Amino acid sequence: MHVVLFRYSARVVKLDCIAHKNVLVIAPENQRKKYDSYGQEGHPLPKVIFLEDFVLPNIIAEIRKIKQNEVIESITTLSEEDIDIAGFLHDHFVCHNSKAVSNLLFKDKYYMRSFLYGVVKQPYFRLLASKEDMDYFWEKCRTRTAVLKPRNLAGAMGIKKIGAEDVVGEEYYNGNYLIEECVDIDKMITCDGYALGQQIKRFYIHEYEELLLDSLRTKGYYLIRTSTLYEKGKDFLQVAYEACQKVLEVFSVEGEITPFHFEWFYDFRSKEIVFCEVGKRFGGGDIPQLILDSYGVDVIKEYWEILTDKAYLERIDYSDVLARPQRISATFSLYREKGKVIGAPSQDTMNWANKVYIFVKPGDSSNEARDVVENSMLVQFSCLSEAELKQRVEELRNISKAFKYQN
Repeated sequence: MHVVLFRYSARVVKLDCIAHKNVLVIAPENQRKKYDSYGQEGHPLPKVIFLEDFVLPNIIAEIRKIKQNEVIESITTLSEEDIDIAGFLHDHFVCHNSKAVSNLLFKDKYYMRSFLYGVVKQPYFRLLASKEDMDYFWEKCRTRTAVLKPRNLAGAMGIKKIGAEDVVGEEYYNGNYLIEECVDIDKMITCDGYALGQQIKRFYIHEYEELLLDSLRTKGYYLIRTSTLYEKGKDFLQVAYEACQKVLEVFSVEGEITPFHFEWFYDFRSKEIVFCEVGKRFGGGDIPQLILDSYGVDVIKEYWEILTDKAYLERIDYSDVLARPQRISATFSLYREKGKVIGAPSQDTMNWANKVYIFVKPGDSSNEARDVVENSMLVQFSCLSEAELKQRVEELRNISKAFKYQN
């Protein structure tokens, strides 16, 4: 079957020419009367599916339904607005992903969410191309708080929370921003590792002390650490593993080594997991070092070795993908504040840490952190117990007070 996306009248491109072909047209509901009129004039039409909301997630959902019963030979369009989307859909559903398609799925948050629509649980979202999109979002939204998010930025850059009554500037209505529901779960985990094709080979879970976006406005730092899920039992780990597996089955390319950094909202009580985002990379916050310290596996070294020499795979033991950590590892990252720096701690006060980076010194001018990578200090360390971790974090909070700013 050939699938055609067309958002205008059937008359424009003479769809009667394919009336008796193995073709299915997907069109907007607001074009139905024009299609009916064209047919009443004696022009036969192919099968047409009309979508009330002609947006990418809904188009993908329809194509998935078609694919359950038909072999799709092509996905195409004669609409200028949809040429890139049609090509992208063809590469995904017909060619089973190219590296270019896979990379964009991991990068562009609109494509990312759209292709996971119906695959994993995620907040309701919409691309903001016009003011009408904002109005439509709030009509369908189940919360009164939402998140504005750029499609192509990382590190919480450009992200802001808004309420239903807030006025949003025109700069957001250009197709470069998403709006999505706020998730009512206060725990966020990360899943890092790599896969070969669709098969996960290394898999490690960490968690944030507080939601990353909230940490910018509250404690003044973020803490990422070996996840407490390891103490709750393998069932909890399996929930995260299976959710990541579902995403990789959609995004991955056969035979390619794919590093991944997932972020999920996770309710530890109900085991509910909600997708936040994923990157085709290893996580920040020195996560590869946390993995090395807690599990004894150098994922970055393995990645480079496999990428350049597939025979290296034979030397790696993948028998325990859900391996338990031998210790708790963590990264404490303090955000910058605004003003002239007039005081900073000495690294000697943290000689128990594995790594200490102090990024500002007295005399520097500093701006308030707008995203999670604008730090004044980063400390990476390991502990043997939760009690020791708690003690070290309290020490770091006190040491952080040595940073003083003059406005």
